[in-house]
Formats: sequence, structure tokens, C-alpha cells
Amino acid sequence: MNKFDELKRNRFIKKLRSNAIAITTNQIQIHSGYFKMNYLIGRINDIKSLDNIDLDIFKKYYNEIQFHPIGEERKLYNKEYLKKLDSKLELIDKKYKALLNEKCKEIIEKFKDIKDFC
Repeated sequence: MNKFDELKRNRFIKKLRSNAIAITTNQIQIHSGYFKMNYLIGRINDIKSLDNIDLDIFKKYYNEIQFHPIGEERKLYNKEYLKKLDSKLELIDKKYKALLNEKCKEIIEKFKDIKDFC
């Protein structure tokens, strides 16, 4: 990995940590936060995978919620249909919430000293 890639990767890791903080402190809507988490993990892995932490839980959760409307997208759906989707989404959230929260805390702790300069 060259210095530029290392710098870019470290910036993505810092964003990952920042997003984990935003999720755990409810500064960002949970589903939007995990969609962003999945994106950031992908960008990091494009450069070099994180080998000191297992982030598979985010991919599993993303795979289960990816087809549910979030944010502005919800305005395009019928309210009755949204209620049905929301009840399914609530079950998924309950299944993963504690695991995701713990993993966010692990990210916050593990990457607190990451540097974004070479």
C-alpha cells in the first residue's frame, strides 16, 4: 500500500469511527447510519481490508434491510404498505441492535488513535 492509499484508507477509517459515534449517540437515523457504514467498509476494503476487526455483522444487517425504504424514499410509498414493511424492519432491528451497538463501540475504541496523515 503506497502512502496515498494509506492516507485515503485512514480517512475512511476515521469516517467509519465518526459514523459509529453518530449511530451510538443517536445523531443519525439508525438505518441511514448502517447504510453509510456498509459504504465506508466497502471503500476501506477496496484499498486494504481491516484484518484486526470482524465487520461481517454490518454486511449481514445491510443484506436484510437494503430493500426497505429509508429517509426521503419513504415518501414514495403507501402508508399501509409502509406499516407492513416497518413491522418486518422492526423484527430485523431487534435481532441485530445489540450486536451492531457493540460492534460500533468496538470500532470507536479500536480506531481512536488512527492518523489521517502520512
